Amino acid sequence: MMKKKVLKSSLLNVAISDIDLTPGPLCMSFNFNLGPLKASIEKFGIINTPYLLKNADNNFLVVAGYRRLMAVKELGWRDIVCHVLPDSFSLFNGLLFNLTDNLINRQLNNIEKGMVLQRLTRFVSTEEIVTNFMPILGIPSSKEQLELFLGLEELEERIKISVAMERLSMRVAGLLRYFEKKDRLAINHLFTTLKWSFNQQWETIQWIKEIASREGRSIKEIIDSKDIKEVLHNTAMNKPQKVKTIVKILKFRRFPSLSRAEKLFNKGISNLSLPLGVKIIPPPFFEGTDYRLEVRFRKGEDLKGKLADLYNLSELKQIPDFWKDI
Repeated sequence: MMKKKVLKSSLLNVAISDIDLTPGPLCMSFNFNLGPLKASIEKFGIINTPYLLKNADNNFLVVAGYRRLMAVKELGWRDIVCHVLPDSFSLFNGLLFNLTDNLINRQLNNIEKGMVLQRLTRFVSTEEIVTNFMPILGIPSSKEQLELFLGLEELEERIKISVAMERLSMRVAGLLRYFEKKDRLAINHLFTTLKWSFNQQWETIQWIKEIASREGRSIKEIIDSKDIKEVLHNTAMNKPQKVKTIVKILKFRRFPSLSRAEKLFNKGISNLSLPLGVKIIPPPFFEGTDYRLEVRFRKGEDLKGKLADLYNLSELKQIPDFWKDI
């Protein structure tokens, strides 16, 4: 039976000023709130002692316990008892130790997962990261996903915060790497000021890209256009209404012929005497010839009456003519 390897360390009272608290090569913490941790430390003290390594400057590098150390620094502590690991303890082992410590105690956000993968690239091959480490982090094992997470490092702090808080989708964040800084920040502001679903974000950013390319404008200029700004500053609308309106503005701007077709169709439908609860739905993007009829009813008699009213509605013959002349 294989014996469990004992982690050797020395307990030492270390001055906070001697500990390097910049996010170093083993750090995997981003966008955290120290408030609850500080309250816990004030009440119960440090439950899990941090682990340190001596660095080349004879100061200390944080292996595990970065947040705890940041918390006690904010609380005004001058020193703290830590486990100091031997000089023979490698940085790679330190990274694995910290990763295990974090995965046991909490869930990493996507920026933190990117930090882990970025730090692993110093020590192991791409193939090993994809095969052995991405599954541990709950990331699909592929080089494309690895590149996506590694690329997060290039983004501005406020965009990283949006990703960490899951207010900006990973797919959009991956695309933002290829935009200019002002365009990235404009997209981030648009998507985080209001509440967009990730599908809405992806569809909308594609439309904005295409509009900007066609009109020879920057992405920021499209977002800063008068009609979108008016919606954003409209105090009479709630956030879902603003998102819906902006999507409609961009959709019509991206597909001008669709805009005209939809207006003509809606105008024609409004002139019909459709029974209450009956809706006629055109082909997607007004391409094709198949319409859908949606009927809301509670009882069979209700349905029977609505179908009879529809049967006697002669104006239904005009439906294709609402928009086909465009």
